[in-house]
Amino acid sequence: MKLSTAIFTAFLVFTATRSQAQSTTAPATTPIAGVDDAALAGSARASKIIGAKVYKGDTSIGQIEDVLVDLNHATTPAVILSVGGFLGMGDKLVAVPVTAIKVDSEAKFSTDLTKEQLTNAPAFDLAKLK
Repeated sequence: MKLSTAIFTAFLVFTATRSQAQSTTAPATTPIAGVDDAALAGSARASKIIGAKVYKGDTSIGQIEDVLVDLNHATTPAVILSVGGFLGMGDKLVAVPVTAIKVDSEAKFSTDLTKEQLTNAPAFDLAKLK
């Protein structure tokens, strides 16, 4: 299952609940839409994804620092990877399309991007986001 599908499903519940809570026109008796457990199969919690290492083959080339979620469109456009550096020093954040990250059956994250591509990519500034 693609990571984008898993993350999308995980955040679908959050988005639905958030939109219900923000609605001021819905009567108090309107039930929150239920979520079928089968629809959540293959989902992943963001708290379990953040901090995971990303590999190219057997070599760790980065770590997932954050997951961006577009709440207006219920999509997950990118993950933020920490690349370069040593023991957290000198690393930089890079936004990578969620489609560039794959997850295998053992929940190991991988990419076809090279370490050089990631270290040469422009840095991403999380401060630009809310």
